[in-house]
Amino acid sequence: MDGFENYGITYKGGSIFAPEASKDLKNDLLFFIDLLNQSILIIFKQLNNNQRIIFFEAFNILRDTDTSLNKLSERISKKRTISFSTVKWNLTKLRDMGLFETNGSRGNTKTTLELTNLGVIMSKMLSKK
Repeated sequence: MDGFENYGITYKGGSIFAPEASKDLKNDLLFFIDLLNQSILIIFKQLNNNQRIIFFEAFNILRDTDTSLNKLSERISKKRTISFSTVKWNLTKLRDMGLFETNGSRGNTKTTLELTNLGVIMSKMLSKK
């Protein structure tokens, strides 16, 4: 054969994978899923108790609406009776870890904090347990 027994063949309607290539792809995907899960657990274990609380509170708020770092800090501070500066400092650390992102330029009053894909995956993965 022309080497197609190890690779996929692409045609107008999609792709056909040869059995070996399909098996390799499945193994690679399982490896990457396991790697992602382990990475998320490592990140979560690095968080202190305040950061865990703040992360899940922020996630619950941000999944419904985008808001500024200050307003989010204020809401979480009032709800959890954690000082505003502690909440803001920890949200900044969580943002620096890639769990949230700032939309807009820093210093601009219209900047919002938003969820990242990593933050969404981590929240979904850990909230099921």
